[in-house]
Amino acid sequence: MDPTEGLRCSKSRILEGKKILVGVTSSIGAIETPKLIREFIRHGAEVYTVATEESKKIVGEYALEFASGKKVCYNITGLVEHVTFYNLCDAMVIYPTTANTLSKISLSIGDNIVNTTAMMFIENKPLFIVPGMHRNMLQNVREHMEKLKRKKLVYIIPPKMEEGKAKVPPVEDVVLKVMEILKEEFRRRKGGKRILILTGGTAEFIDKVRVITNLSSGKTGYYLAETACREGHHVEVIYALGMEPPYYVKSYKGITSREMLDKALEVGRDADIIISCAAISDFIPEVSFDGKIRSDRDITIKLKKNVKVIRELRKAFPEKTIVGFKAEYGVSREELVDIGKEKLKEYDLDYIVVNDLARHYFGDDYNEVVLIGKEGVLKEFKGKKYEIMEKIIKEVVK
Repeated sequence: MDPTEGLRCSKSRILEGKKILVGVTSSIGAIETPKLIREFIRHGAEVYTVATEESKKIVGEYALEFASGKKVCYNITGLVEHVTFYNLCDAMVIYPTTANTLSKISLSIGDNIVNTTAMMFIENKPLFIVPGMHRNMLQNVREHMEKLKRKKLVYIIPPKMEEGKAKVPPVEDVVLKVMEILKEEFRRRKGGKRILILTGGTAEFIDKVRVITNLSSGKTGYYLAETACREGHHVEVIYALGMEPPYYVKSYKGITSREMLDKALEVGRDADIIISCAAISDFIPEVSFDGKIRSDRDITIKLKKNVKVIRELRKAFPEKTIVGFKAEYGVSREELVDIGKEKLKEYDLDYIVVNDLARHYFGDDYNEVVLIGKEGVLKEFKGKKYEIMEKIIKEVVK
């Protein structure tokens, strides 16, 4: 049985249909290579592996084979594997790249399967080089790195400088760079929707250091974005306080409700669907004080009603599908549904999701919600929050 079965596209479909060749050399960073291979697969890629004989002393053949579900190729034979992999794959990633390998590629020396195959990709298809070595060695191959940077379709992913070493960067950084180069095709793919998600709790400034905010965890927005990516949609997120979006989702920070609205009006122009699950402040200070208010006296802060972000979004985008979220506290199911229907009509939404915080408060991993559409109550969902968000995405993205 393929050890990658069930793993592919478990996070997103951004690299679906892409074939990536991973080259492995004998830097200690090779112990991280199986994680990189698996992360590519989670985003839809099919991964092949070539490795130097010396790398076997760092990472075992079986570990790489398990990671990709395919045999590892260590040598070029009469099957001209370097040509075969070039013709088959969309990009090559050398993770890690030793000083020796980097220098040889720069000098067009092909004496093993990794650097020989790299020479096939240079200036023809994307080649990603991820150095991993001692700081002194990195300094001594700078000239080679600069030379390679000037080549077409060659990308040097900077190492992480730590403990006197140029360590391979986190797997996520490498995946992001590969996505950045390869995902234009994904954006143009038919069938997927462009979805904008507003998430997290906003903060409204009393002075330069104090804010009015709430306890929103941002989990709902995280799970919505994660699910939408997995379903093959192009997702962008505007987030305030709370859980940050998945690393592979294009995101923008908007702390205040005004910042969030302004960014949503900008980014929302290209969206098909806008989902606002952000806990946006209903009231804001009438005046924001300069500096820091002194704590040696009592003060009175006057609040005023805040702009309704979702109302402004509907005014700006009358043709788009807009989904709102509404949280109440300590109400009956009937009252909850009535409030949802009222808000659905008031803001001219396509869908609204309502829940009672008295049952599951901010940050809970479980929830109970009612999804209401223009035709009335559609569905009630109970259970783990991420499972509920999967069902909501399937309902509203049709």
